[in-house]
Amino acid sequence: MKFLLLPSITILILVLNHNIRKNKNRDEHSVKSYLSREDAANSTRRKDLSNLPYIEVPLNTLPLDITLNDEKKQLRISQYIKEIYALSEKQMLNLIGISNTELKEQYGPANLEILTTYDMNYSRYIRNLHLLAECIYPEYPKQAVAVWEYCLSIGTDISGTFGALAQHYADKQDKEHFMKLYDSIPDKETISGKTILNKLDSFTGQFTQQ
Repeated sequence: MKFLLLPSITILILVLNHNIRKNKNRDEHSVKSYLSREDAANSTRRKDLSNLPYIEVPLNTLPLDITLNDEKKQLRISQYIKEIYALSEKQMLNLIGISNTELKEQYGPANLEILTTYDMNYSRYIRNLHLLAECIYPEYPKQAVAVWEYCLSIGTDISGTFGALAQHYADKQDKEHFMKLYDSIPDKETISGKTILNKLDSFTGQFTQQ
């Protein structure tokens, strides 16, 4: 067994050394720049968070009183709805694409933990909304689409939400709304943004030429 492991370990070390040499200058610059920026960020004073764009749950317009014929799905949406109500009482911020260093630079390191909590609340919120819409779509497509579109309006980066709307628009041959999905991607350069782009591109062939 030892004889089998040695060649693999040797190859791994060679690959790592090659990559280290290849990116040494760039990495050294990146590390120094990062450490310098982190040091400055950690010295930032605590800022007031009261005027940030907190997300409020529109309880009066979300379809939270729906009853499904599918009992299993009804049990599932009951959990999603319960979670949405709980989150409606918490602070939520969409901090997608903002790094911890940037948060500390803007609001001070003392606020990092609470801002992370607000961001996690937002992530849970859009996730539960997406799952709710996914469950109710077969029986209530109009309401489901409205939930997904609302998710876009508050900056979701859940690829499943984009995919579900893309499929709906493709089925309806609604190319106008489909094309607007591209404009709703929060950041096309991130991994999630590129995933969404690829997903949307896969639907373009489903539209008939006009």
